[in-house]
Amino acid sequence: MTRASDTARLLGAGATILDGTTISTADNDPQLILTSTDADGNEGPVLKLLRNSASPADDDNGGRVQFTGKNDAAQDVEYGRVRFNIQDATDGTEDGQMDIATMINGSLQNRIFINDTGIVFNDGSLDSDFRVESDGDANALFVQGSSGYTGIGTNSPSHALHVLTSTDGSGLSGSDKFIAKFHNAEATDNVNYGVKIQAGSTSNDLALFVTDHDEGKALFYLFGDGSVMLGGGAGFASGARRKQFEINTNTVALKSGSSDTGTQYHEEFHNPNGHVGSITTNGSSTSFATSSDYRLKENVIYDFDATTRLKQLKPCRFNFIADPNATVDGFIAHEVTAVPEAITGEKDAMTEEVLYVDGDEIPDGKKVGDVKEASKIAPQSIDQSKLVPLLTKTILELEARITTLENA
Repeated sequence: MTRASDTARLLGAGATILDGTTISTADNDPQLILTSTDADGNEGPVLKLLRNSASPADDDNGGRVQFTGKNDAAQDVEYGRVRFNIQDATDGTEDGQMDIATMINGSLQNRIFINDTGIVFNDGSLDSDFRVESDGDANALFVQGSSGYTGIGTNSPSHALHVLTSTDGSGLSGSDKFIAKFHNAEATDNVNYGVKIQAGSTSNDLALFVTDHDEGKALFYLFGDGSVMLGGGAGFASGARRKQFEINTNTVALKSGSSDTGTQYHEEFHNPNGHVGSITTNGSSTSFATSSDYRLKENVIYDFDATTRLKQLKPCRFNFIADPNATVDGFIAHEVTAVPEAITGEKDAMTEEVLYVDGDEIPDGKKVGDVKEASKIAPQSIDQSKLVPLLTKTILELEARITTLENA
């Protein structure tokens, strides 16, 4: 823009410049200022980039803003770019898309891409980290470009999701940490948190809490030694455990414990019929109980021939194939016909053979239709406690016969 007539047109309203225009200055002051003096609340000033095509079509490129500078070879380089695209030009269903790109290693790369289906950061799939800062944490959210791992509170996540907290959770003693809290709009304080996940300060301990359950004590503990505790105490220390259900891979396979020596329920069994059994402790003893309330029973009879049925039992001595050196007393399950309710399973039953099908990961040398898991024995089992009523009734019958003979 060098002609006086051009300058004059710019000073008046509605000026139109048909040729390319360069505004050049020798300092860092603003080269172009758009000013609006309107006193209303509408937008202004407005910079409008109009793609005024007579035949607009889908995927037409639109306006573009270039950020250009020199490189050390005195070449013009587009170091940054903002552009838009007419994704859909159909009247009434128009869609637009936009991207922001920066120069990386000599090439413009999309960093943010926006269209009708979403917003994508790092659209070019570069090895580029994404980081969100908060007032107190430089890594409130961090996505590692090289691995795709996400970190919260760390800029070096070592897993798909890595959460690290460096401050104590409100209301906690020592250095145990809150990892996550889940609650609704009505549960905004530390007490009414809904569900909370907490990490211990040592030994890789983890706990799950639920609001108002047993005065805020954890429902679930996972300890660094591999043990699991349900219904635990208020802390991670073993001395604080009030009642525990523990799975330990190092010592005891399955353990349920309590610090109370009174009657304590360790297991309760339920089905649609209600409470059908339990395992309890009291003092130094353990009780294995099944439901036996008279109110649950009908057609009760006491006069039946137990001795004849007892004679059908075939006690034997044997060893298990897997333990040939241990001879034991017992029964063969399918031979216990006198008390069928003591037996679980069917004679000679086998598990179903599993074959490879389409979609399976098939190893070399195998194909669809080959055996994936061979059929195995589905063993019968026996609950020998269910033989006790028959044994007891037989003893009573024998005692009656003995008494009759003694009195003859």
